[in-house]
Amino acid sequence: MNPIEEQRQLIDKLYQLVRDSVADKYDTATCWFDYQRAEDGSISIGSRLSYESSGNTQYGRLRYPDRQILDDVIPQLHAKMKAHTGGDWQAFTLMINKDGTVTTKFEYPDQEPLA
Repeated sequence: MNPIEEQRQLIDKLYQLVRDSVADKYDTATCWFDYQRAEDGSISIGSRLSYESSGNTQYGRLRYPDRQILDDVIPQLHAKMKAHTGGDWQAFTLMINKDGTVTTKFEYPDQEPLA
């Protein structure tokens, strides 16, 4: 399988997680994922979820039956992207648009954080 398809499959898992975590009807859903690796090799993964419905922004939590989803998918995505492009992102935002399309924006250490 090519690297881009592998990355797309991992992002799709996160898309499903976000979609399943918000109200049934929403205009947009946004989740910011944070990935930090310490010098000792330990990692920290965080997330912030919000969604907009009828002009109102609401905040929520990811609803996953198993925390392992984030603990597996985020490091895999980071490793695959770093191997493919050399990029070493620290966070990214996944947005589900009203029409069902997904956009992502990755944050790198030399960039200013989004919000």
